[in-house]
Amino acid sequence: MSLVYKTLFEIKLMHEFFITDESGVTKFDEPDQQKRLLFLSGEYTNDRESIDRDLDFAFPESFAATSSEYNLKLLPSYSGCKVLMRVNTKVQTDNSVLYEPFVPLLENLRIPIIVSRKNNLVDVYTNVRINRPVSSSYFFTNENLAGAKIFPFLPNDISATTSGYDYEQGELALSGTTITEYYKDENAADAWKTVAGQSFANENDRLLLPLKFNYAFSSDTNITQADFTLKDKNGNIIKSVSITTAEAIRNFTLNFSDDAELLITPDDALFADYIFSLEVSGTNGYSSISNIIFYEDSYNRNAWALISIRAAVTNAAFNLLANDGFLVTRKDSGGVVTDAPVFEIPIKSRFGYWRYINNKGDELDLISDLTGYLFKVDKILQTKEPKHLSKTYFILTNDTGTETKYLPNPTNYEIQKDDKDRLCFDIKVARSDLFPIIP
Repeated sequence: MSLVYKTLFEIKLMHEFFITDESGVTKFDEPDQQKRLLFLSGEYTNDRESIDRDLDFAFPESFAATSSEYNLKLLPSYSGCKVLMRVNTKVQTDNSVLYEPFVPLLENLRIPIIVSRKNNLVDVYTNVRINRPVSSSYFFTNENLAGAKIFPFLPNDISATTSGYDYEQGELALSGTTITEYYKDENAADAWKTVAGQSFANENDRLLLPLKFNYAFSSDTNITQADFTLKDKNGNIIKSVSITTAEAIRNFTLNFSDDAELLITPDDALFADYIFSLEVSGTNGYSSISNIIFYEDSYNRNAWALISIRAAVTNAAFNLLANDGFLVTRKDSGGVVTDAPVFEIPIKSRFGYWRYINNKGDELDLISDLTGYLFKVDKILQTKEPKHLSKTYFILTNDTGTETKYLPNPTNYEIQKDDKDRLCFDIKVARSDLFPIIP
């Protein structure tokens, strides 16, 4: 008897670093998923690298027995991975073909996928907060955690703009229904740029921690006394810890290992019931809240994300089986194939100013042709707005959106900060007609 496997679902990481074209355009604002997937197919055909260059996808060891029981296989795919399932082929009287799970798929089955770093590059070019008190990993799921998911996107909702919150450059926030990203403009004033697209990976997805972890205070907080309070989803206090020291606290280890019931297990009813909040207050008015999911077995230092896909969820578009109990993938009587569901995780790349610096340390002059693109800061030239990193060099648009020009793109992604606390990427340029120096 032959073994037949068909795709149960697929994951695609749509990372801006890899999907930006030469004009600086991505497919984030393309509303048709099939066109987005067709774009990825074209990128694969053209032998362009994708994020799977830097990430691995695998079932965690704890899922090995379950994956074997359900005859599941995980295969890497371009810009993500796919999960296959052994099936029975059912040819219908009209010659259409359906695929039945070889082992019945329980509705509450969760399929975990660990996304691990092959290197540290994904952290270099991905748009994430630099200063975070806890080093939590991403957690993506087709289940509703804090709002209704919109098919086919797995990230949580982005938070609305909050007064008094210390935003970092490139951090996403909602202004009404519009996604915006924060930066300081050329005058160092707070500014927001509209972002095309929807459902990007964001700080609300960074939830995953082990029961024992470090809490870090930035060097400028000067905290000598701090209170840590872990609460459940209803605001009930689970555990409180306080610390007082003579010198400023930089790191403090929190250990909830004696509270094993905090850990979520594959059989738990709702992930939303296992989102805890860690409230921290301290000297000098320090206050912070971090949302946490404890999932010890699937957390390690190389884990960039955990993706958990449940067989049946509130939004039926995310279900792994069709209403008739067969796989979504099938072939109709005319031979037309319906593919398995493809879940997407759109990811923004690092957002930084480009600074042009003479390679001999001389002072650059700003020519008239570049005044719509750059402004002068002491001896260097800087883009008027931050730009997103891209593996493909792209053409810049001027500040009025009427002209374009090619200027050297960053090749060194080491983040620098200027005296206005703006994130920058430095580009060394030789003296030329485009970048003359002041005698």
